[in-house]
Amino acid sequence: MVRTESRRSSAATALAEAERAVSRVTRRLAALETERKDAERQLARLEAAQRDSQARIDGRRDELAQWLRRYYVHGAADGVAPMLSARDPNQLARDAHYLEHLGRARVAVIESLRADLAELTRRREELRSHRDRMLALAGEQRAQRAELEVVQLERKRALASIADELQAQKRQVSTLQQDEQRLAKVIDVLVQRARAAAAREAARQLAERRAAERRAAEEQARQARAPAAAPPPRRAEAVVGEVRSAAGPTPTGVRFSQLRGQMHFPVRGELVGRFGAPRAEGGTTWKGVFIRAAVGADVRAIAGGEVVFSDWLRGYGNLIIIDHGGDYLSIYGNNDALLKELGEQVGGGDAIASVGSDGGGGESGLYFEIRHQGQPQDPLKWVRLD
Repeated sequence: MVRTESRRSSAATALAEAERAVSRVTRRLAALETERKDAERQLARLEAAQRDSQARIDGRRDELAQWLRRYYVHGAADGVAPMLSARDPNQLARDAHYLEHLGRARVAVIESLRADLAELTRRREELRSHRDRMLALAGEQRAQRAELEVVQLERKRALASIADELQAQKRQVSTLQQDEQRLAKVIDVLVQRARAAAAREAARQLAERRAAERRAAEEQARQARAPAAAPPPRRAEAVVGEVRSAAGPTPTGVRFSQLRGQMHFPVRGELVGRFGAPRAEGGTTWKGVFIRAAVGADVRAIAGGEVVFSDWLRGYGNLIIIDHGGDYLSIYGNNDALLKELGEQVGGGDAIASVGSDGGGGESGLYFEIRHQGQPQDPLKWVRLD
């Protein structure tokens, strides 16, 4: 019996490590892909700038070539002698003025050509550096894909060694209840942390408000004690401070509770089971919904918030939980890979994970919940099916 329990524990540990490894490598691949696309865009901009520089250089060279041809044909004077042979002193002064401008223009052309050549050299170096970076990124991506294949194979082996046990556990009511209790404990911890953080923030704001009121009272008392005949001059910064304080905080977004009925499900698919309905295994009810979807499909956040859990949890696989504020949490389980890490801020519609299978050789899809103050909510009252 002890040996059997030890084997089960070892197999579950191996599965958890493999699931985490898949998420880690997938996140790195996603980051590399983003970096590669940024490098490609920068490379395209540099190549366009290089073409512009080359076009300017070609134009300057043509202009200088024409000047040199005229210089060769007309000699050193370049047609200047006929202008200087004028007998009218006024005309001679005007010609000298024009010649001065002409000389400056030629010098400007030469200086501009030099600057363009220097810029072209610099851009060539940048292009060489970016192309080297692209090659390095491509090599790293190949290495990461090879590592992903390895960790996926390890996960497949771990699943094979524990698949029979998982299938058997799926039919056990006690196991389902234990899984729900495990998730409930995680959520309780998250709710307590969020409330503690909110209490600390409220206390900090209260302390700041009281300190501001105390300073205002002290200032009023000081002004009351000052001689009436010589009031202190009002300063602009005092007025600015009062106006800034009166304006109050500016809202940065809509509260989650105001989005009720306006959000969409995190993945397209087919709903399996309804909130509150008895599960097929019996003994427990659905606390959320299961959405059948293809493995690898993007799982998107239903609204903005902070990732407060991103890890493997027994019974839910790779699990990610987002805190939307106001004691609201959205929960996404049964993922193939987690694309966001603990503490990251996400926006509504951001890809946060990819769909996985249930780990027991069954169907693929996403397990999804919404909770308020730790209590499950009916997702169909919050998100739209269309």
